[in-house]
Amino acid sequence: MSRTVRTTALASTALALALVALATPSQAASTTGALMLTHVRPNAAGADTRDGTPLNLNGEYFVIKNVTTRAVNTGGYVPDITTNTYGRALPSYSLPAGAKAYVHTGSGRHYRDSSGAHHIYRGYARHVLLNTATAKNPDLRLKKPGSLDNNTSTGSISICNWNTAADGTTYAC
Repeated sequence: MSRTVRTTALASTALALALVALATPSQAASTTGALMLTHVRPNAAGADTRDGTPLNLNGEYFVIKNVTTRAVNTGGYVPDITTNTYGRALPSYSLPAGAKAYVHTGSGRHYRDSSGAHHIYRGYARHVLLNTATAKNPDLRLKKPGSLDNNTSTGSISICNWNTAADGTTYAC
């Protein structure tokens, strides 16, 4: 085989692989807004309750990324879980350009940790992300500020699916 034919064959193979990678939904999340869902841990490690008391609420979270070149205030963005209406809008927090934030279900003080990760707390006293979320598609939507938590796609800027969640597993969106 000549060098030209081999080079052409290798280039064609590389292009085909690149096109397959781009077409694979799990390869890249998308957004139509300033924030994007990147990961979700819908099932915190261990038992959800003991003697009726919720456990490890902050082990349940999703991750958002600021995909702009400026700081974005997370206040008002609505996480819409498509099988319930726990639509508390995100609290106000200035997320720097390009930064990611863990949005925890429970309570805590919003902060940036020593590794540079941001943490935002929603203040729920119960788990809200479903462990078995196979009934609807998508399982979680992030909606622009002012949107309703009404289980519709109106206002959606980013989505995430996970199906049945293994204990303590984080899923890419």
